[in-house]
Amino acid sequence: MPLAPCRQCAEPVDARLAVCPHCDAPRPGQPEWHGEGYEWRTRMLWMGSPVIHIAFGNGPDGRPRVARGVIAIGQRAVGGVAVGLVATGFVAVGFVSIGIFSLGVVAIAGLAAVGVNALAPVAIGGVAVGYMAGGVAAVGWKILFSAVP
Repeated sequence: MPLAPCRQCAEPVDARLAVCPHCDAPRPGQPEWHGEGYEWRTRMLWMGSPVIHIAFGNGPDGRPRVARGVIAIGQRAVGGVAVGLVATGFVAVGFVSIGIFSLGVVAIAGLAAVGVNALAPVAIGGVAVGYMAGGVAAVGWKILFSAVP
């Protein structure tokens, strides 16, 4: 068991540990740690945000990276077009998606949503709730189509 001083609290810890037992620092045995995963962004900015930002894994603080940009791709994505497990944006595609137009298992939208569970003025999905709704179980003012009467 090789011992090394923790990068944050300087207590001796096993160099192979994922988290320091004293201060909760990620990868305490490594002298420098920039996080795990992948992150890339364009140098070109639009209104202060990168045009494309791709982020996966954990950052230096141990928290999941969040992709933020005009086009954002990652496990958590926020942007004009957001693609990720949790996506928020004008157009959102993900397991859980929130946006003006959304596509996902749980899709919540301001205008149109398509997903297993969809909630929007125009909603299409297994369970669809909206002004105009269509799906296996549709609830709405105007039912486009439904398997459940």
